[in-house]
Amino acid sequence: MQPRGPAAPAAESGPLDGETHGRVLDHQPSGMIQGISEKGLYLLRIRSSVSSTTHLPGTILELENVNVLGMTRHRDLSVMAQSELQEVVKGILSDHPEVCLSFFNRAGNLTLKMHAFQLLDGIGKSKALSMVETRGRTGWETIASLDEVCQIDAADLLANRLCQEIADPHMTPNLLDLLIRA
Repeated sequence: MQPRGPAAPAAESGPLDGETHGRVLDHQPSGMIQGISEKGLYLLRIRSSVSSTTHLPGTILELENVNVLGMTRHRDLSVMAQSELQEVVKGILSDHPEVCLSFFNRAGNLTLKMHAFQLLDGIGKSKALSMVETRGRTGWETIASLDEVCQIDAADLLANRLCQEIADPHMTPNLLDLLIRA
């Protein structure tokens, strides 16, 4: 019989577990990349393994091929990274439309007087009611049909709200936690 030692500690899971891809927000001359993960929209600090390649904003990176140093805060992003954030998040939502469609097809009332659509810039009470009526029971099948019927840019509106929440994680309700990271 083999003697048993203390049990090995269980590996801790972190927010970046399961993240396979990220997108570049800013690639600085020092080789440091500020980016965002595609799945959970976490802001990242990355050291590129290939220093001679400059990555443009929006470039997709396989996180296993780079050295992810950790997460960062919005206020620690460069001016370039902050200015690219909304466009990059919109690109992620456009490339993964199921997240965007999930919000627009499942969103409901937050209170008796406010619908979740009203969290998005430019959507008031009457527009939200119109969108709910248009959505009906079946919802939308594509972002293009949603945009056409409601005369909005759904990915841009949702990206704008998510970027506001990334900049201020204390915003409530927080769609980032409810929709993306749940």
